[in-house]
Amino acid sequence: MMRKIFQSLLSMSLIFALTACSTAPNGLNDNKSASPDKTADELATQTIKAVFDNNQVGVQKNTAGNEPLDLPSYKSNYQEIMGSKDYLYGAYYQRDKIYYLFTFLDNEELEKLELTLQKVNDAWQVVALTPWDTKGTKLTEKEIYNKIGKGRGEDVRIFERGANFMRM
Repeated sequence: MMRKIFQSLLSMSLIFALTACSTAPNGLNDNKSASPDKTADELATQTIKAVFDNNQVGVQKNTAGNEPLDLPSYKSNYQEIMGSKDYLYGAYYQRDKIYYLFTFLDNEELEKLELTLQKVNDAWQVVALTPWDTKGTKLTEKEIYNKIGKGRGEDVRIFERGANFMRM
């Protein structure tokens, strides 16, 4: 009798310990450490939301250069994508650039919205907006995507990962 109680307690403790180790709903690591630059992160999120709202002015006001960026168009809006719980939003940080990746399903099609910010005259500015651009990094697209997808490394930060997100 005592042995069964001990086994039950041990099993429950093991289950509790395993669930406590998972930092993401799907068991993948999420590096949610302090942001290296909250100002840049806020600008990136505002810009991504402006893209989904098709707000050209909202995107252009923080863009480096005089040429307007072409905004991609999506069938879903930002709230629908967040509600679908099948997305990943993270960033890869370098010294003077930050590469943001927002991967999601838009009407059941995989999309990757990449946004690059660069510090120009002590202010963050948008320098690239989709398609994926890894120029200026020492990593390939796949390496950056894998780092962000796995949420590992001091130079990677995961902001949000939908509960249904699977590495694609």
